[in-house]
Amino acid sequence: MCKAHNHHLFTRGFALWVIILVSGSCLAAPRQYNVDSLLHVLDAVIDSSTVYDARLHQDLVGYRVAYDNAENDEARFDLAYTLFKTYRKIRLDSALYYAQQRVHIAQRLANPDSLLSARLNEADALKCLGRLNDALAVLDALPHNAYISHNAHYYFLYHSILLSLSQLTTDQQEVANYKTLLTRYRDTVNLVNIHDTLTVCVNTCAIDKSRGRFKEALEGLLRFGNTHSALIQNSAIYWYELGDTYRSLGDNESAKYCFTMSAIIDKRHSSKTYTSLQSLAWLLYQEGDTERAYRYINCSLNDVMSSNARNRLALVGEYLPIITDGYAQHQHNLAVRHNILIGIGTLVLAILAGLLSAIYRSNKRMKAMQAQLTESNNNLQQLNTQLSEQGKALVESNRIKEEYIGQLFNLCSQYISESENKRTKMLGRIKMGKIKELQEQLSYSTMSQDLNRLFHNFDVIFLKLFPDFIERFNALLRPDEQIEVKGKHLLTPELRIYALVRLGINDSTKIASFLHYSPQTVYNYRMKVRNRSDIPKDQFIAHIQNL
Repeated sequence: MCKAHNHHLFTRGFALWVIILVSGSCLAAPRQYNVDSLLHVLDAVIDSSTVYDARLHQDLVGYRVAYDNAENDEARFDLAYTLFKTYRKIRLDSALYYAQQRVHIAQRLANPDSLLSARLNEADALKCLGRLNDALAVLDALPHNAYISHNAHYYFLYHSILLSLSQLTTDQQEVANYKTLLTRYRDTVNLVNIHDTLTVCVNTCAIDKSRGRFKEALEGLLRFGNTHSALIQNSAIYWYELGDTYRSLGDNESAKYCFTMSAIIDKRHSSKTYTSLQSLAWLLYQEGDTERAYRYINCSLNDVMSSNARNRLALVGEYLPIITDGYAQHQHNLAVRHNILIGIGTLVLAILAGLLSAIYRSNKRMKAMQAQLTESNNNLQQLNTQLSEQGKALVESNRIKEEYIGQLFNLCSQYISESENKRTKMLGRIKMGKIKELQEQLSYSTMSQDLNRLFHNFDVIFLKLFPDFIERFNALLRPDEQIEVKGKHLLTPELRIYALVRLGINDSTKIASFLHYSPQTVYNYRMKVRNRSDIPKDQFIAHIQNL
């Protein structure tokens, strides 16, 4: 990494910790700080998440090497816990693997307390993976000795599993039973924990909120934060609970501030199993900031999917369709505004052409210039027509955006901006009489480059959604008729056509329009590929759509 980039990251990090240190001393009134500035810090942290992730993965490499080369089972048992704890933030199936390795090592060591500790890790990983009944089975199988009776983590796991189950059931009697059990486990967590700890503070807050005592919950959190300012600077759970309490009291601005703080801490520590960014995205969507909400909810979805945190997926899935629809409508409105501006620009150009024609009508040289300007204006009108068609295509793409690939058409927005810049430059050259430069600029076409960019972006996004598409598609063909991907594109023309079919676009005319092929070319490609398969022709498309 270059020195300039390191310096940039240091500057970002320094600004972040200045905000956190100042905020810790004035928790009672977070609205006095500029939430917009803090959101910019969060954006910078998200942009730098690959750097934080790389550091964490570098640490993991060291932990795995130490684990593989451990001299004895005692050292390996401790290193397995380090790996479990680290993977719990980023990859839950790996966390479960190392929790189960701890179980095997503890069994070899014949240490009951170590075995119980490992079993708790196993139940924790199963719970986060959404395997709630498996997690309960592990906990129920544990012997209730002194270690378990005084282990706060044991009761916390029971509490969180029961909470998840209560949110999944619709039977009111079951919900009532779960609430009774939840209250008991919350009380037990406080009994077995050392008082004046973050765990007790957060748990007490949950108890107060479950009983409708939101002001008492807020007072307890603020009191703890003011007396433990150093502790909360790195505690994402504290800031999340504080934000959730403010939200329960209807103070969304303070809630937004706290959720942002929690999300910054989560992202700086490369955590993928968070809740704060989803909650922040929903608040921003409700306030009308659809672009940032869309960006945050997609970031949350990517992190949840990469970590395999099924227990977090339900929350993301609840917000994602609503925010995505709002973002699509926002993009549609932008496209309409762009078309209006293009129309105004065209009208201005027409008026300007008329004025120039009237001024220089008597001069033969100016008449030649007028002809050139008319030709240039016709070319600009053709470009405006193409932009208008792109705007219509953007509107029609809303259904595809619901399948989470709306970002593919960002090229359209870039193309509009580039065309607008070209139009402005053309006007400048017209005013300055630089007709030759204008002709040279109009004679150069970037269509091929733009088309290649579109294909590349489509291929990347599609293969991200369907990473095994090529392999599964080839499985439909005869062994000696497999399609190999070569060249700079990720998909061949045949694969790209059937990728659109997989997305539900089966009309050859629409496919030809999207790929800039003729309908006959699309038909020939489809027939050629279909003839390479032993699947009946009337069933081939159904097989493609089920890939």
